[in-house]
Amino acid sequence: MIKADHKKWAEILFDLYLKNLLKKYFDQFIQIGETPIINESKSLMIVPNHSSWWDGFFIYKLMKEYTNKVFYIMMLEEELKRYWFFQKLGAYSIKQNNPKSVLETLNYTIELLKSKNNMTVIYPQGEIQPQETNEIKFNQGVNYICKKADFEFQILPVAFRIFYSNKKLPFVLHRFGDITSSFAAKEDESLIEKTFLENHKILFDNKSIPNKILSNIN
Repeated sequence: MIKADHKKWAEILFDLYLKNLLKKYFDQFIQIGETPIINESKSLMIVPNHSSWWDGFFIYKLMKEYTNKVFYIMMLEEELKRYWFFQKLGAYSIKQNNPKSVLETLNYTIELLKSKNNMTVIYPQGEIQPQETNEIKFNQGVNYICKKADFEFQILPVAFRIFYSNKKLPFVLHRFGDITSSFAAKEDESLIEKTFLENHKILFDNKSIPNKILSNIN
């Protein structure tokens, strides 16, 4: 597998690039719901939905605003080889069709989470699915990590939705799910999937979006 290789110069360059890129293609980012309270004394695993090519950019931008933890993100090995620069921003690889490689990557993720200063991003869907789908795939890698880790870390679902309106550029809506403990997830293997799916469902139900926000968008 390809391990992350953080470089400060890469982060500085990418932050400038990303700011201009998102400004060019999106009107604004809007949060739906409450902001979670992140315990800085424990590491953090982010489990976002995966519905577009933009998702890695979205989660990078968002988490930089909410925590100072060091950013790591799991990425398909063929994609990381192609976009090698992301390794310098905390990306590390996984080969989904290679069981030995999958275990190596999951165990590497556990090692990263041992440091309270770190956060990892794992897409439990494992692949891009249409954002409006009702049949969301949920892989069990996150549960494996919770079972094998002998320490506690936080798990935070995040859902993104690209929202098109009568304006030229779309909006990006995001919502945080309930933050949970890896110990609780170890006891209840369905817990992470439940919170992930519930958060996704709420964000994609227009009734859950305040009228004030909808009026500003439209």
